[in-house]
Amino acid sequence: MTSNNKILELQNIVKHFGGAKALDGVSFDLYSGEVHTICGENGAGKSTLIKVLSGAHTPDSGKIFIDGNLVNDLTPNEMLKAGIATIYQENTLFLHLSVYENIFVGRELTSKYGRLDKSAMIAEAKNIITSLGADIDVMDTVSTLGGAKMKIVEIARAVGRKARVLVMDEPSSSFGNHEVDLLFDVMHRLRKSGAGIIFISHHLDEVYAISDRVTVIRDGQNISSNAVGEISNKQLIQDMVGRNVEQVYHHTPCVKDHVVLELKNASGYGFNEANLYLKKGEIVGIAGLVGAGRSELINSIFGKYPLASGQLSLYGKSVSINTPETGMKNGLCLITEDRKIDGLFLGQSCNDNIYVPLLTKQKNLLVKSQVQKNLSNHYVDQLSIKISSIEQPVSGLSGGNQQKIILAKWMATNPSIFLFDEPTRGIDVGAKEDVYLELQKLIESDKSILIVSSEITELMGLCDRVYVMKAGTIVNELVDEEITEHNILESAL
Repeated sequence: MTSNNKILELQNIVKHFGGAKALDGVSFDLYSGEVHTICGENGAGKSTLIKVLSGAHTPDSGKIFIDGNLVNDLTPNEMLKAGIATIYQENTLFLHLSVYENIFVGRELTSKYGRLDKSAMIAEAKNIITSLGADIDVMDTVSTLGGAKMKIVEIARAVGRKARVLVMDEPSSSFGNHEVDLLFDVMHRLRKSGAGIIFISHHLDEVYAISDRVTVIRDGQNISSNAVGEISNKQLIQDMVGRNVEQVYHHTPCVKDHVVLELKNASGYGFNEANLYLKKGEIVGIAGLVGAGRSELINSIFGKYPLASGQLSLYGKSVSINTPETGMKNGLCLITEDRKIDGLFLGQSCNDNIYVPLLTKQKNLLVKSQVQKNLSNHYVDQLSIKISSIEQPVSGLSGGNQQKIILAKWMATNPSIFLFDEPTRGIDVGAKEDVYLELQKLIESDKSILIVSSEITELMGLCDRVYVMKAGTIVNELVDEEITEHNILESAL
């Protein structure tokens, strides 16, 4: 599918921020009809490279060629005119507008009288969506679409602007398997049309499924570049992290007989008639597609959404948990799906973020600063959090280290039950292994874990049991050898 037509080339790109070198001579190229994936840990330089390609950052040195021609004006407008469009991980659509309006935002068609030509825009939007093979009504309001279809609308907007190079930054980070399949179908069509795609993903199964080539950068430098069929999973991970890391989950069962949490016929926001239990030392997963009610269920257990009916029991006693504060008092903690919105105070230091939950337990809010610092340093060391100091703003950390800060703040409260919602979303393989090791340590100390994850291999590797949800209902319970990709997907779809 890849042609011999090189449409993009970067030569020896260097970019500094203050005294730090974010990109140190990175070179990269892309051919028509190719998916060329960039892999690397958080902080490796991927985001900076993307911003150089989009025109958001101007390199300090190096050259960029499009169709063999040197690009001198590296501004966002010029990069768009040159046919480079970036699809970011975060949604950039106007949710209150229709699909066709989003496709044409900033380049609206007008009639010869200067009025908006709505019919022409609708017709062209339909043609673009059809060319992508997507089942999307261009008259629908974007807010009514699922995550994968929203991402396809963003791609359609780029296609409408005649983009020949699409840079896709973690486009599927919040998708289940079905949504990923929808996105990949569109990417295959783009390849056939001659577009080149630069793909960024932490999901190595996706890298192998969709890529032609994969380039690894680490510490702002090129490490390796290979045809995807010529590099093993093990070698790819080793190139990314700079050490020999096995992609294993380190799970040794520690389940005790004592039930610590139980839901009976529980209904609430986004789910109905849920029945589940969790034992001491057990890791239980909740699988399902995006929108199945998994996050709503786990948030309700913590008290963010009160139960409408049914019973929640802790250690055999019925409890009413209607607020997160009540959840904390009952020994629960929740590591949320969106760490930047719900999990962290981005403008505050690592030290302050770790100590925040403990403020609710203090009668005297005058915190002894040395006690706080000692606690923060303890968990920074225990979780191998990479920071310059505990006073560093958490906003400047990589995704993996931000996730570890959230884990540290909850571990400091000494909960007995950990609720995880997508615990490794958007973090690199090295940080994932660190999280998996910490989960094993938690259950070895008789903690219990309920985990929502869209990564089936993660559920298979970590969990003693898995509940599968579909349309707000728990439809299956899988145990031990029953926890397979086939069984999970068969129940979820």
